Amino acid sequence: MKVGRLQDIEDGRGRVVEVGDRELALFRQGERVYALDNVCPHRGAALAFGDVRGDTVFCPLHAWPFELETGACSEFPDVCVQAFEVRVEGGDVVVEL
Repeated sequence: MKVGRLQDIEDGRGRVVEVGDRELALFRQGERVYALDNVCPHRGAALAFGDVRGDTVFCPLHAWPFELETGACSEFPDVCVQAFEVRVEGGDVVVEL
């Protein structure tokens, strides 16, 4: 499903998009875009507003680290957020739900 344009996603920052009743956090690194479920499983914070460092976003409330590609939390191995496949087609960002 098309969720936006690559040019509208700031490099190294998160962006919230709504897809149906789901909220996703999009993150751009160069020409690559990642999509995660936007809700941190710890306290429900919006991951799109977290600090992005390298290939990791840190929850804005308690800095839990989530890998952009997989949604895995390196600090707490039993915790993760859902990651979605993303591709860029002619400048459009498309997420597979």
